[in-house]
Amino acid sequence: MTTRHDDPRNEGPFDIRAFTRTAQGSFRAELDLTSFADAPLDTATLDLVRYLERLEAATMEHLRNLLVTATHKDARVTAFLVTWAFEKFWIADALDSVLEAHGLPRTREIPEGAPRKSADEAIQRSGPIRRAVAAVGLGAPIVAIHMTAGLIDEWILRAAYDRLRETTSSEALRAAILRIQSVKTRHEAFFADETDWRLRDSPRAVRQVKTALRTAAWPIGGVERAAVDRDLFERFTFGGVDGVARAEEIGRRIAGLPGLDDRVAQATVRKLLP
Repeated sequence: MTTRHDDPRNEGPFDIRAFTRTAQGSFRAELDLTSFADAPLDTATLDLVRYLERLEAATMEHLRNLLVTATHKDARVTAFLVTWAFEKFWIADALDSVLEAHGLPRTREIPEGAPRKSADEAIQRSGPIRRAVAAVGLGAPIVAIHMTAGLIDEWILRAAYDRLRETTSSEALRAAILRIQSVKTRHEAFFADETDWRLRDSPRAVRQVKTALRTAAWPIGGVERAAVDRDLFERFTFGGVDGVARAEEIGRRIAGLPGLDDRVAQATVRKLLP
């Protein structure tokens, strides 16, 4: 398989140097948190904000799992992932600030309930050592697996944020979500660029991505979260006729990726639906 970015002058559509130089730190000060005192969010909305915070905060767990595989050998990808994790930390912090404005504790102090136990998600619950051993035989194409999974996860979270922004009556929350999504736009752009060229470049990567998607759990980090929270997320984002349409749109994007097809796309869609 060729290495697209061996030449440092070839940055591709995504400028990794600019991304690392302009990493987004804390933006709490930009959020209108005082308005929640007069117009607090309802309990259901706060539950969704809490779950989204948990997913964003789980990035460090996910990064640990990625960097014990061959992915860490790709300097460009590693530079992105470290910066991505930094930005996701501050996204989680922004969501924390919304919860704290309602007098709720930082969510990472709240004990989790029981997670789901599903046989096809067992590999997702294995520790970093077992993941590393399992990844040995996959070689360089494992980077394509990680990039594709990252892209699909960004699509899923975008659907959730869009849904929350559309349904809330809080202007302050809508503004906070838009600010968060402005940070996440670059994440999606990187994953999309890397996924596209890696799948086009390697039939072996395509085969491995298809295999990996069959046992993937969505959203990333959700497998460690309480089953009740995953149920809430699925019903809110993908429940009802409109939710099915959102899931099917993600399926169409997956089917449109190089080498993938509707069969693997629909397998993912089924996992999204409540």
